[in-house]
Amino acid sequence: NGPATGGSTVTVSGAGLGTSQYSQGARVGTTACESSAWVSDSSLLCVVAAGVGTAKAVTVSSDMQTGMLTQAWSYNAAVAANASLTNGPATGGSTVTVSGAGLGTSQYSQGARVGTTACESSAWVSDSSLLCVVAAGVGTAKAVTVSSDMQTGMLTQAWSYNAAVAANASL
Repeated sequence: NGPATGGSTVTVSGAGLGTSQYSQGARVGTTACESSAWVSDSSLLCVVAAGVGTAKAVTVSSDMQTGMLTQAWSYNAAVAANASLTNGPATGGSTVTVSGAGLGTSQYSQGARVGTTACESSAWVSDSSLLCVVAAGVGTAKAVTVSSDMQTGMLTQAWSYNAAVAANASL
């Protein structure tokens, strides 16, 4: 496995890759390696491109022939490590920056939830942060969950809605 930002150099081992004059390549899932280099008839190097997800197949090709190793690569899971705000009004509307790792690049579907409620909107900022406009709600010690593709990370007890306030009582 490796980071969602890519860049890991992986040695793919097998057989029948031929000699260096043939066009060898590799893919992780459906994405071509950023670069690949022939090493021998039985291995090549692949610089993994950015991505998200688990259990990706690794496919090697030499000229027009291909071979596949299923469920061979996973990107590191999304991680929620910090929330810029920890409480807000029950009416919602607070913008929270959720920091962490493994959120990939902007073309993936990222999102966030406070407790079990999706943010009113969320926006990818970088592999390590996204913005969440918190929806209306009540309660304390809610988890903040980030997701990228099908991977999630959770920061427990990270958000509380402001408590109700009684201003006066009259007969």
